[in-house]
Amino acid sequence: MKKTILFVAAIAWMAAISACSNTGKNAHNQGETTIVETQVADTQIDLKVQGACEMCKERIEKAAGEVPGVSSATWDLETKELHLNFDPDKTNPDAIAKAIAKAGHDTDNYKADDAVYNALPHCCHYRG
Repeated sequence: MKKTILFVAAIAWMAAISACSNTGKNAHNQGETTIVETQVADTQIDLKVQGACEMCKERIEKAAGEVPGVSSATWDLETKELHLNFDPDKTNPDAIAKAIAKAGHDTDNYKADDAVYNALPHCCHYRG
């Protein structure tokens, strides 16, 4: 009896995993009709953002990622460039740059407030 219950539970578990892995796909079949969900492509840009270490990277990416409409943000420590993907109907580069400056990091168009910058950990100070 225990083996039967375990077997049924294992089958149910596999079915649930299979169902979860199929959700969120952009296309699925219903009989002979294929339905494709389309999405407006994100805009991709690079912003110059000042920083000095991995802690800066985390802070910059978090600040950008919290702006509604930003789908991805990756900052490169060597090039000081933030690679962004965002929905232009929800945000714009100016709003993202302002959010990053509020977190303590200078961009080409916005300088972080001195008090916020000075409150960053010492390893994050990038101004010469």
